[in-house]
Amino acid sequence: MSNSSKYDLTEFTILDATNILEYATSHFAAIWIACDRSHVPQSPAYKASFVRHLQWEVDSFVFPYINICMVFNTHPTMTNLLRSILGRFSRLQTRNITGEQFYAEFFAHCSPHDPELRSTHRVVLKYAHDWWKDRFDTLGFALPSLDVNEVLDMMADHFEQLPMGAMLLPDPAVAGQVEGDPLLNQILAVKARVQHLGNSLEKMLQEKTMMAVAAASSMSELEGPMDELEEALLTSRRP
Repeated sequence: MSNSSKYDLTEFTILDATNILEYATSHFAAIWIACDRSHVPQSPAYKASFVRHLQWEVDSFVFPYINICMVFNTHPTMTNLLRSILGRFSRLQTRNITGEQFYAEFFAHCSPHDPELRSTHRVVLKYAHDWWKDRFDTLGFALPSLDVNEVLDMMADHFEQLPMGAMLLPDPAVAGQVEGDPLLNQILAVKARVQHLGNSLEKMLQEKTMMAVAAASSMSELEGPMDELEEALLTSRRP
């Protein structure tokens, strides 16, 4: 475990869940791309191992955080790609499809390149527990049980690899929370973070405007010398 202290789930917000699900989506996109390019023979044993590893992914990075949101009567935002994958997992878990059918549907209908599911921009270079980069079907990777602290650390490392602004800004002050009312507290947390994000965007736009004004001023200052240079060149060419 990355942190011996227990995480207080009352501090967990819907934005935390949304960012974790975004991180999970990146995993699935990276897995699809890597395994689609793989030349490893797709034997029944390979497919069964793949499904077991993908089950670990949803058990570690998806289902626990959707369940927390359900307890709090909230609904996290998720991508179309993740929704498509979870729909197939629900069919697998209710025995409407077999593991081999799930494998086929995952690669046929859950491509991150699909215009309706597009998510390749979420893929980064480094992932923890990147079992898909090697012969997971024969090497027998140990897939650990992850606590929320470890998942949050992995999520933070993931967003550090993405362009600035890919993750909603964390930890604004949240006022007016009420003990024993998780739904109201979630709404207050979202409101505070949206306001915090709006203020940050306003500050960024102001800085960009100031930079544009400074650039325009510099260009104006160059107009005089450029006019003089043009006149000098024209004069030098006169007989």
